[in-house]
Amino acid sequence: MWEALSLAGTRPGPGTRCLDAGASPGGWTWALAKLGAEVSAVDRAPLDERISALPGVRFLKHDAFTLKPEDIGPLDWLFCDAAVYPKRLFEWIEKWLASGLCKNFICTIKMQGSPPDFETPRRFAAIPGSRVIHLYHNKHELCWMLLDYL
Repeated sequence: MWEALSLAGTRPGPGTRCLDAGASPGGWTWALAKLGAEVSAVDRAPLDERISALPGVRFLKHDAFTLKPEDIGPLDWLFCDAAVYPKRLFEWIEKWLASGLCKNFICTIKMQGSPPDFETPRRFAAIPGSRVIHLYHNKHELCWMLLDYL
């Protein structure tokens, strides 16, 4: 996440609303809370209790991909590092983009399955203003970013 935020050139902070989809055990939620952001962490598995107790963190035990953007409301940032097939992530992100309820996105595209799905990362890359990159520490993952200021 830190590598992605460094490349983004901007980051969440006090007064920003963030969603961490697939949040458990809470690494991204912890980092966002430490930056001062308000974080809605969503996962079917619980967060680490120490992370749930941080100021500005709200946990919702739920499958994030069944939630509609209207269920969450306006966000400044959407982060997703969930173990989900690329196509399902793309379909969910399409709903967020259509809603206009979020400005900035950083998502991990897990290249799982055999053979790997190479078409969906191309679809992510085709979203105007976005980019797909392979971060240094990601072995079988790509990072998709769409940032409001670009």
